[in-house]
Amino acid sequence: MTQNTTPGKLLGPVLAGFFIMGFCDLVAPISGRIAADFPAGQQGAVSFLPTMVFLWFLVLSTPVAALMNRWGRKATALLGYGFTCIGMLVPYAAGADCALGWYFAGFGLLGIGNTCVQVAVNPLLATIVPGERMTSYLTVGQIFRNTSLLLLAPLVTGLVAWTGSWRLLLPIYAALTVIGGVWLQLTAIPEPARKEHAAGMAACFRLLKNRRVLIPALGVACFIAGDVGIGFLSVRLIDAPSSILTTTGFYACRIVGTLVGAWVLVRLSDTKYLAWNMAGGLLLALALVFVRSEAAIYTAVGLLGFAMSCVFATFYAVATKAVPEHANEVAGLMIMAISAGAVSGPVCGAVIRATGNPHAGMLFVAACLAYMLWAALRLQRDKNK
Repeated sequence: MTQNTTPGKLLGPVLAGFFIMGFCDLVAPISGRIAADFPAGQQGAVSFLPTMVFLWFLVLSTPVAALMNRWGRKATALLGYGFTCIGMLVPYAAGADCALGWYFAGFGLLGIGNTCVQVAVNPLLATIVPGERMTSYLTVGQIFRNTSLLLLAPLVTGLVAWTGSWRLLLPIYAALTVIGGVWLQLTAIPEPARKEHAAGMAACFRLLKNRRVLIPALGVACFIAGDVGIGFLSVRLIDAPSSILTTTGFYACRIVGTLVGAWVLVRLSDTKYLAWNMAGGLLLALALVFVRSEAAIYTAVGLLGFAMSCVFATFYAVATKAVPEHANEVAGLMIMAISAGAVSGPVCGAVIRATGNPHAGMLFVAACLAYMLWAALRLQRDKNK
């Protein structure tokens, strides 16, 4: 991208795609509500619901990225919107007393759709923003993604008060997906010339030989695993119906962090800023292993949201700038790394069942933060050479 300015009419529908991206992250915090509808014998299965979303990032991200060279980024995003909409509607149409399998089917389709959306929308944004400001714009995109998550707890709380159930959330998010798809379809966005032949998956994986691609890819994996882990655990750290509000604090502080980051990252090294945040985040995660005060938990979870606000944008930008001619393939690798979120629910659920203590699950989050701290320091050191 060589332009120095980005027209707002192009930016709007692409940023709406980041808002729709956030829909896949509702599964981890909402799994607690779903679990309440099923007997104790099925609680282990319920903890695998986030896995059904994130599994598809592992399976489909690199094939979709390879095929996107032929399909185009916009068409790939619209395909993802279609799957996302259907995935939301399947468990809702099955009814309030539906079997757990309907949730697995719906959230599986949601995962397929979100894989396509995330593979396409990140490089779509890269085509319309100046390269030197990519990290800042990706951070703005994360504001829109986090906004959809910030609205989750108030929407669920309001729907439960109004209808007695959270399930109306599903068609609401499906309708928003349709609106975003229509907006994108009606907007002409310039894209790189399509290729007659899709790049092979081997071409994607060969990029991992570049350390400045490999380290960020693993960083994204740890970021998503930790992020999903926080969503899974935060609603369990406080034994109260209002515990879902921890997600509100987490994503509200993340939005503040992305706003601060969008300003800081045009003035400071992105990897240096990331290292500072990861150091603070690691201390907060370790503190949550021990603290029991509700006020302290709300505060620590919120500050974790701030610390993790610019992680994806930084890792994605570092990898893309390392091999700009392979932006689609980098997108596939980064989104494949998101599949690491599939392990968070089962691992954290197993820790809780083994120890009877949800706070112990924060050790998993701390391990993810420890790697991200190391990765930020290593990338910064390489940059200074």
